[in-house]
Amino acid sequence: MNKAVCSFFDGSLIIEGREDAVEKVDFSFKRCEENPGLGEVNKAFVQMMEYRDGKRKTFDFALDLKVTDFRMKVFLELMKVGFGETVSYGELARRIGNPKGARAIGNAMNHNPCMIVVPCHRVIGTDGSLVGFAGGLELKQQLLDLEK
Repeated sequence: MNKAVCSFFDGSLIIEGREDAVEKVDFSFKRCEENPGLGEVNKAFVQMMEYRDGKRKTFDFALDLKVTDFRMKVFLELMKVGFGETVSYGELARRIGNPKGARAIGNAMNHNPCMIVVPCHRVIGTDGSLVGFAGGLELKQQLLDLEK
Protein backbone atom coordinates (compact mmCIF):
# COMPACT_ATOMS: atom_id res chain seq x y z
CA MET A 1 0.00 0.00 0.00
CA ASN A 2 1.32 3.39 -1.05
CA LYS A 3 0.80 6.23 1.43
CA ALA A 4 1.08 10.03 1.33
CA VAL A 5 0.56 12.50 4.17
CA CYS A 6 -0.01 16.25 3.89
CA SER A 7 -0.61 18.90 6.52
CA PHE A 8 -4.24 19.95 6.55
CA PHE A 9 -5.69 22.64 8.81
CA ASP A 10 -4.98 21.46 12.38
CA GLY A 11 -4.08 17.90 11.42
CA SER A 12 -3.06 15.76 8.48
CA LEU A 13 -4.67 14.15 5.46
CA ILE A 14 -3.60 10.57 4.93
CA ILE A 15 -3.91 9.32 1.34
CA GLU A 16 -3.61 5.61 0.63
CA GLY A 17 -3.75 3.50 -2.51
CA ARG A 18 -1.80 1.84 -5.23
CA GLU A 19 0.36 3.61 -7.79
CA ASP A 20 -2.57 3.52 -10.24
CA ALA A 21 -5.46 4.57 -7.94
CA VAL A 22 -6.30 6.21 -4.64
CA GLU A 23 -8.40 4.07 -2.31
CA LYS A 24 -8.65 6.20 0.82
CA VAL A 25 -8.37 9.82 1.94
CA ASP A 26 -8.79 10.30 5.68
CA PHE A 27 -8.17 13.03 8.24
CA SER A 28 -6.01 12.65 11.35
CA PHE A 29 -6.21 15.12 14.21
CA LYS A 30 -2.47 14.86 14.76
CA ARG A 31 0.25 16.39 12.66
CA CYS A 32 2.26 13.79 10.78
CA GLU A 33 5.44 14.21 8.80
CA GLU A 34 4.63 15.04 5.18
CA ASN A 35 5.24 12.32 2.63
CA PRO A 36 4.35 12.77 -1.06
CA GLY A 37 3.78 9.08 -1.99
CA LEU A 38 4.08 7.62 -5.49
CA GLY A 39 1.96 7.51 -8.66
CA GLU A 40 -1.71 8.48 -8.26
CA VAL A 41 -1.19 8.84 -4.51
CA ASN A 42 1.42 11.52 -5.24
CA LYS A 43 -0.95 13.18 -7.71
CA ALA A 44 -3.61 13.20 -4.97
CA PHE A 45 -1.07 14.63 -2.49
CA VAL A 46 -0.31 17.55 -4.84
CA GLN A 47 -3.98 18.19 -5.62
CA MET A 48 -5.03 18.07 -1.96
CA MET A 49 -2.36 20.62 -1.06
CA GLU A 50 -3.57 22.83 -3.92
CA TYR A 51 -7.15 22.47 -2.63
CA ARG A 52 -6.01 23.33 0.92
CA ASP A 53 -4.27 26.44 -0.42
CA GLY A 54 -7.37 27.57 -2.36
CA LYS A 55 -5.81 26.86 -5.78
CA ARG A 56 -7.92 23.83 -6.82
CA LYS A 57 -11.67 23.21 -7.00
CA THR A 58 -11.80 19.73 -8.59
CA PHE A 59 -9.74 16.54 -8.49
CA ASP A 60 -8.70 14.35 -11.39
CA PHE A 61 -6.68 11.51 -9.91
CA ALA A 62 -7.85 7.91 -10.27
CA LEU A 63 -10.06 6.51 -7.51
CA ASP A 64 -10.82 2.92 -6.63
CA LEU A 65 -13.71 3.10 -4.17
CA LYS A 66 -14.37 -0.33 -2.76
CA VAL A 67 -18.00 0.27 -1.79
CA THR A 68 -21.43 -1.26 -2.36
CA ASP A 69 -23.41 -0.42 -5.50
CA PHE A 70 -25.77 1.77 -3.47
CA ARG A 71 -22.92 3.74 -1.89
CA MET A 72 -21.28 4.15 -5.30
CA LYS A 73 -24.55 5.57 -6.66
CA VAL A 74 -24.70 8.02 -3.72
CA PHE A 75 -21.03 9.01 -4.04
CA LEU A 76 -21.22 9.55 -7.80
CA GLU A 77 -24.24 11.82 -7.33
CA LEU A 78 -22.52 13.63 -4.46
CA MET A 79 -19.45 14.27 -6.61
CA LYS A 80 -21.73 16.30 -8.91
CA VAL A 81 -22.26 18.84 -6.10
CA GLY A 82 -19.88 21.62 -7.07
CA PHE A 83 -17.24 23.49 -5.14
CA GLY A 84 -18.93 25.98 -2.80
CA GLU A 85 -22.35 24.31 -3.09
CA THR A 86 -24.23 22.25 -0.50
CA VAL A 87 -27.03 19.69 -0.65
CA SER A 88 -29.26 18.23 2.06
CA TYR A 89 -29.45 14.53 2.82
CA GLY A 90 -33.08 14.56 1.62
CA GLU A 91 -32.25 16.29 -1.65
CA LEU A 92 -29.42 13.87 -2.33
CA ALA A 93 -31.84 10.99 -1.66
CA ARG A 94 -34.30 12.49 -4.16
CA ARG A 95 -31.55 12.87 -6.76
CA ILE A 96 -30.77 9.16 -6.65
CA GLY A 97 -34.45 8.24 -6.89
CA ASN A 98 -34.99 7.32 -3.24
CA PRO A 99 -36.90 10.31 -1.77
CA LYS A 100 -37.37 8.68 1.65
CA GLY A 101 -33.74 7.55 1.86
CA ALA A 102 -32.14 10.39 3.84
CA ARG A 103 -31.02 7.97 6.59
CA ALA A 104 -29.51 5.65 4.01
CA ILE A 105 -27.63 8.64 2.58
CA GLY A 106 -26.30 9.42 6.07
CA ASN A 107 -25.19 5.82 6.46
CA ALA A 108 -23.36 6.00 3.12
CA MET A 109 -21.62 9.20 4.25
CA ASN A 110 -20.40 7.33 7.36
CA HIS A 111 -18.64 4.88 5.05
CA ASN A 112 -17.03 7.40 2.69
CA PRO A 113 -13.47 6.19 2.12
CA CYS A 114 -12.30 9.38 0.39
CA MET A 115 -13.33 12.47 2.32
CA ILE A 116 -13.15 15.79 0.46
CA VAL A 117 -12.81 14.01 -2.92
CA VAL A 118 -16.25 12.50 -2.31
CA PRO A 119 -17.40 15.77 -0.72
CA CYS A 120 -19.52 14.60 2.20
CA HIS A 121 -18.67 17.91 3.90
CA ARG A 122 -21.09 19.50 1.40
CA VAL A 123 -24.04 17.52 2.80
CA ILE A 124 -26.04 19.50 5.35
CA GLY A 125 -29.30 19.21 7.25
CA THR A 126 -32.57 20.21 5.57
CA ASP A 127 -32.62 23.36 7.72
CA GLY A 128 -29.10 24.31 6.57
CA SER A 129 -27.41 23.18 9.80
CA LEU A 130 -24.10 21.37 9.93
CA VAL A 131 -24.64 17.75 10.86
CA GLY A 132 -22.46 14.67 10.97
CA PHE A 133 -18.92 14.59 9.61
CA ALA A 134 -16.14 12.10 10.37
CA GLY A 135 -13.62 14.93 10.78
CA GLY A 136 -15.91 16.82 13.17
CA LEU A 137 -18.14 19.82 12.61
CA GLU A 138 -15.28 22.30 13.06
CA LEU A 139 -13.37 20.77 10.13
CA LYS A 140 -16.61 20.60 8.11
CA GLN A 141 -17.10 24.34 8.66
CA GLN A 142 -13.47 25.04 7.72
CA LEU A 143 -13.91 23.13 4.45
CA LEU A 144 -17.15 24.97 3.63
CA ASP A 145 -15.48 28.30 4.47
CA LEU A 146 -12.52 27.39 2.24
CA GLU A 147 -14.97 26.83 -0.63
CA LYS A 148 -16.85 30.13 -0.24
